[in-house]
Amino acid sequence: MLQHGAGKFPMHTDIEKYVYARGKGSTEPGKIGEVLYNRGMVNAMLGVEAIRKAQEKFGKKPLTGEQVRWGLENLILTGARIKELGFEGMLKPVSISCSDHEGARYGRVQQWDGKAWKVISDWYTADESLIEPLVADVSAKYAADKKIQPRDCAKET
Repeated sequence: MLQHGAGKFPMHTDIEKYVYARGKGSTEPGKIGEVLYNRGMVNAMLGVEAIRKAQEKFGKKPLTGEQVRWGLENLILTGARIKELGFEGMLKPVSISCSDHEGARYGRVQQWDGKAWKVISDWYTADESLIEPLVADVSAKYAADKKIQPRDCAKET
């Protein structure tokens, strides 16, 4: 899901206007748009959107961990919602479920030009026919080694 790269996107304009212009920023303004800054912003957005989704089902109240997990596992971020949140161009649509915690398998290549990171490719996607069997095998071995009973997502709603 961490598909973003460096660079500024519409949400950065709001952060600069409503946070940094009012002296409330917690880092140097020059850090805005760096890869790790953007990663933090994406993670914060995903957490808020998951809580918003969970509150649609369970009510606008403090939630339990299980309820927030449900929100994460039922999170669908369309292109329109990503644009509304100001993350357009930063990531592709995401749809997370019990059986798919990644939600999206896109990536781009970026390169350091001596001053800044620049995205130098279009979006790539993983070849699931190669990856899924490997993940299933490693996961099954890990569960067996740790004596973990994997969740059966087919039994959950």
